[in-house]
Amino acid sequence: MLFVMRKLLVVILLALTALSMWALGSEKGVAGYATIDANDTSYTRGSSPLAAIEDRKVFLKHIRDSIDAIPWDTTRDSHYWERAIYNSEWGFFKDSTVKKPFPLSLAARAYNFYTKAFNNYDTAYVVGVKEDFRIMLINNDWLDGYGGMIADNNMKVFMNSGISASVGLHFSYMGIGYTYMFDLDNVFGGDPTRHMKWDLSFATSRFSFEAYRSRNTGTVTIGRFGDYNNKRPAKHKFDGLTRVSSGFDMYYFFNHRKYSQAAAYSYSKIQKLSAGSVIAGFLVATQDVDIDFSSLPDEMKYYLPEWDEQYKYHYRSYSFLLGYAYNWVFHRNWLFNITMAPSLGWRHSFDDSVGGKRNMFAIDLRGRLGLVYNVGHFFYGLQCIVDGHFYHSKDHNFINSLFDITLSIGVRF
Repeated sequence: MLFVMRKLLVVILLALTALSMWALGSEKGVAGYATIDANDTSYTRGSSPLAAIEDRKVFLKHIRDSIDAIPWDTTRDSHYWERAIYNSEWGFFKDSTVKKPFPLSLAARAYNFYTKAFNNYDTAYVVGVKEDFRIMLINNDWLDGYGGMIADNNMKVFMNSGISASVGLHFSYMGIGYTYMFDLDNVFGGDPTRHMKWDLSFATSRFSFEAYRSRNTGTVTIGRFGDYNNKRPAKHKFDGLTRVSSGFDMYYFFNHRKYSQAAAYSYSKIQKLSAGSVIAGFLVATQDVDIDFSSLPDEMKYYLPEWDEQYKYHYRSYSFLLGYAYNWVFHRNWLFNITMAPSLGWRHSFDDSVGGKRNMFAIDLRGRLGLVYNVGHFFYGLQCIVDGHFYHSKDHNFINSLFDITLSIGVRF
């Protein structure tokens, strides 16, 4: 074994010596590479004992260009797709004239049908990016807000959670992607993670689909608590609240030929000219907010109606939404988006909710703001989302909402 390793080391050293001598050039010179005059005393050598820094860069560029210039067999036979993959030519997947094996051909036909039927744009307004791969570094910050009037509408309560921060990496190919995030509060704060949030979104030129679920069992801050502290902010830390929110919504873009939601939020398209669209769809949302005031000090519980310490708002909404989305291209490479989609419908509360099982009128709101800057293969994005849900009954007017901010830095390749 030792003999083999020695022999391999000798071969490597000989190869490096030969390569370095070639880099220096000879009296005849190397084609496309600058020769070096041995009598030139102004010659400055770099870290390598045999190659100048500038000349080495020229030589390495010559090698790279030579490799890129090597032709490959482009004959459209049954093995063309294999050679295309080997040479990183992925355009074959979308080319219907290329012969592909059954799994690839089926996927290609499905993709081409999808592109024609659901992802077709007026190229004067929207263009696709040439690169199919995207990788992004993401920072996400979000908090919950709660407020309203409880118990016969005579006690005002306002609370908010702390900001939950996380960072992660997103990788996608065409319409398929994966994101991994980890909680910074747990890493740097030393506290166990008590916030959870995931979401799944998919957008085409015609429609958009979003599903989500989030949970908060962390500390919230009580701002207003009835008449306590002379109605001034209480600023009391409170651990007795748990919120679980889940649901999905789907909406259709009427001006889908000129407006692209993906240009503002998934970075797979580029909006060239300003355009907007009316949107319409439906949503299903389930909210479960459980508040236990029993851990509060007596001087605060004194202001609770009849010292009632338990409040639970557990309901599901089925609503139709109607709104408007607009992409404003205010400068070259810059895009600003605003999307507002209020919804109206029917709300059903569960048996364990305050007031018990009942049917109510539902009002919900989801709004978005997006800012995007594209430069070459790189893109930078800022997204803000507000998701509000309103519970209204004879004795309670309660609002729980989510505020979400995401900063993304990515590259297409």
